[in-house]
Amino acid sequence: MSAGHLPTAEGKTAAQRGRMARSKGKVGEREAVRLLRELTGRNVRRRVRQDGGDSDLVGLPGWSIEIKRYAKVTPALVRGWWAQAAKQANATGNLPLLMYRANQGQWRCVWPSAQHVTPKLERFDNYLDALEADPLTWHRMVRLIVPAT
Repeated sequence: MSAGHLPTAEGKTAAQRGRMARSKGKVGEREAVRLLRELTGRNVRRRVRQDGGDSDLVGLPGWSIEIKRYAKVTPALVRGWWAQAAKQANATGNLPLLMYRANQGQWRCVWPSAQHVTPKLERFDNYLDALEADPLTWHRMVRLIVPAT
């Protein structure tokens, strides 16, 4: 099933909607893996077993990566996702990277402005201290932190 041909949730049971959401999440993670591999040259991959608080992807040292794929993205959703990504990163001592995409939309990246300013922030809870851009811009801005292998 391709990303553009996911079934709709209308008329589905709660269990069916849950399976569809997990499927959409997996598809989104696979898309993000391909994109990050292409940009960074790193062996980025999905975390197969995720415990509460684990990032979705591994393979970019120093980064805690959270992936979201939703039908419609709102600013409130992005702020909530950022809080989740920041919590994971703060717990592991990594930098948070949130990647999200709405249906028929382009991938967006949210990351802390902290590595671009002095003094560096130690925590990343405040969404107002984050930057947002397309994945290529993210990589151009952080490539010294995520060098190709």
